Amino acid sequence: MNKKWHLIFLGLLLITIVIAWFLTQPGTAVKNIQNVVLISIDTCRTDYLSCYGYPHKTTPNIDAIADNSIIFENVISPVPLTLPAHASMLTGTIPPYHGVHDNFNYWLGTSNITLAETLKDNGFTTAAIISAFVMDSQFGLNQGFDTYYDRFDRKVNQPDASERPGRQTSFLAQNWLEQHKDQRFFLFLHYYDPHTKYEPPEPFASKFADNLYAGEIAYTDYCIAQVIQKLKDLDLFDSSLLIITGDHGEMLGEHREQEHGYFIYQSAIKVPLIFKLPQQRKSKNIKDTVSLIDIVPTICSLLDIQVPPQVQGKDLSPYFSGNAKPTEQRYLYCESLTPTKYGCNPLLGVISEGWKYIQTTKPELYDTNKNAAESINLIEKHPHRARILQDQIKQVLEQSIPGADSDSKAPMDEKTRKRLESLGYVAAAVSEDFQFDQSKDDPKDLIDLHLDNININTLISQKKFDQAEILSQKLLSQRPDFYEIYRSLGRIAFERGDREKSVTYVLKSLEINPNQADLHTNVAVTLTELNKFDQAIEHFNKSLRLNPNQIGIHFGIANIFEQQGKLEQAVEIYRKVLQSQPNMAPAHNNLGKILLLQGKYEQAAEHCIKALQINPQLPEAYYNLGNTRFQQANYPQAIANYQKALSLRPNWPEVQMNLNLAKKKITQKDSP
Repeated sequence: MNKKWHLIFLGLLLITIVIAWFLTQPGTAVKNIQNVVLISIDTCRTDYLSCYGYPHKTTPNIDAIADNSIIFENVISPVPLTLPAHASMLTGTIPPYHGVHDNFNYWLGTSNITLAETLKDNGFTTAAIISAFVMDSQFGLNQGFDTYYDRFDRKVNQPDASERPGRQTSFLAQNWLEQHKDQRFFLFLHYYDPHTKYEPPEPFASKFADNLYAGEIAYTDYCIAQVIQKLKDLDLFDSSLLIITGDHGEMLGEHREQEHGYFIYQSAIKVPLIFKLPQQRKSKNIKDTVSLIDIVPTICSLLDIQVPPQVQGKDLSPYFSGNAKPTEQRYLYCESLTPTKYGCNPLLGVISEGWKYIQTTKPELYDTNKNAAESINLIEKHPHRARILQDQIKQVLEQSIPGADSDSKAPMDEKTRKRLESLGYVAAAVSEDFQFDQSKDDPKDLIDLHLDNININTLISQKKFDQAEILSQKLLSQRPDFYEIYRSLGRIAFERGDREKSVTYVLKSLEINPNQADLHTNVAVTLTELNKFDQAIEHFNKSLRLNPNQIGIHFGIANIFEQQGKLEQAVEIYRKVLQSQPNMAPAHNNLGKILLLQGKYEQAAEHCIKALQINPQLPEAYYNLGNTRFQQANYPQAIANYQKALSLRPNWPEVQMNLNLAKKKITQKDSP
């Protein structure tokens, strides 16, 4: 009997060990996933993470995660730019399908289905914490998120801050996790620190003084560790699916490109991808080439959620268990349309089994397994392989373009443009003409033009106008049809105070490319300053035709009518604005101002009061209401409103003068 029970005990123990082993293997923890945390490190080269072989310990905390994770060694981003790359990451589709090809003039159209929308429909609370303006909600990536933190702490940053440091991102994430720990959630975190400028805080600046980019990677790793620790403290880590990846890489001087966005060499498009499953206790490295578009279908598969029908990526979960491996040959697409800003052909690429073909004027073929630096072009040695891959690009485009979202274009205003330029992006519009044209320049031949154009924007922002002008004139001699150079020269002239010269350059830019809504607005404002009202109205209207959603332009036109004494036309404009935006305080205030000029004091007061009900901190409304009461000889109320205006905007000379006049009127009235 004792022997029998001993055998039973050993059998049960063996079964328990086997079950425990299976539960800790990748691919078997689907039922244990309660939460999903997706972390994207902007501008993250794979080879700068120590878990991917970097010789210095840049990422000890990510390394610790990788020790118990699935590590994909060859992951391709479809495009080396933040907005379109994240559009691909969050929809599982490539740019020709989702329609976002650049950081400028695009937004992710609502016909796309994001990962957040899919998970929200399946009971997840969804949140995103964004660290750069390039992913602002106006660009459409907020679809499906219950919470989308894309506003920056103005107490720390400037009023128009365009990014937040990783420590703030992690702080927001920790607070959000604390508040939602009892819910099933999807949290998307975006860290922007490795993007230029490379300015890691201490001690990372000193520790990586010889390579500040590596220091930014190390700092981001430190920030991510704070979120990981919070997950552990809240007992959420072992029930969460954790994915760490990047949107694109950084060239760091290779092929003469310092940053990213122009070329599609591996340094710019190869990114890390780590999957940590609940209870996973061992690592596994996958060498096959995969794509960012595979993240969405993989998460859906692990959660047993139906994959949205438009997804072009592949489910990677078969790699986790090793029970099944995709057998079909994959052709992974990548692109850069940035060279088309200079009249070049685009760069269209496809990668398959270590071979990479880049279609352009002078096509390129590389064996990335043997030549990771892509320094040996094998196009002449393997023309047949190149033709096969070229055909695959054609097929990818034919299959994707019919599904592309037709509402992905989004003309931007000047403020948006400036904030994106402050992040180092080139603002010129790309061309979506994917037809190969042998007569166009090869992007490789115009890399210096691209670098000089970036440098011009930097010099202007640094107010080094003489240097910026010299460089602009140099580019103008090389590319007289490049409208962006005239735009830059217009900016330089404007900053120097030469309005007439600025208008001349801007009009030349608009002659070459009339589809610049924000530039029409800019020149209209300048023409207004020069009292060239008819021309100003013409350009305001052109801007509105290109981008109808610009309420501010109506204010500009009304201001011109006011200066011309056409008060009824100004009133009509503000009334139309208030029909669509009844709670717009500035419109009520401006309408009150015009009505005051017309002598309609009660109506003027009504709109000024309405403006203050909407926004009690609007000093202009107190000023205009004070002027109205002054005209009605209600001097005490005039004084009260003038004083309120001064409390909000001290040292306002016009208000101070009118306040003194009102006080004088009371004194005269009280005098015998």
